Amino acid sequence: MLTNAAYKDFRNFIKRRVYAAQYRVGSTYYSVSISEIEITGTGIVRVKIPITHGSAGTINQVRLISVENEVWASADVNIVLEAAGTHFLQWFNFAISESEVS
Repeated sequence: MLTNAAYKDFRNFIKRRVYAAQYRVGSTYYSVSISEIEITGTGIVRVKIPITHGSAGTINQVRLISVENEVWASADVNIVLEAAGTHFLQWFNFAISESEVS
């Protein structure tokens, strides 16, 4: 079974490896900064992504980019922006767990 030290290492690994985010409107991706990567009181690694788009449209995907410029996670979304400058916060939660195989 994993120890508390192992869980801490896995959580910190995620924090060190994820460095940017992108969102897609239509077929075009836009880069955006991550505002915070936190470890919650329950041990979830939460990556917060504030997004402000410059025009109306629909965001259909948000994804995280690693320090190796690889897509680490993506979420298909349907966020309708009715006006330019609309702000919203998207986040990804990573829960690390283990289970025994019998």
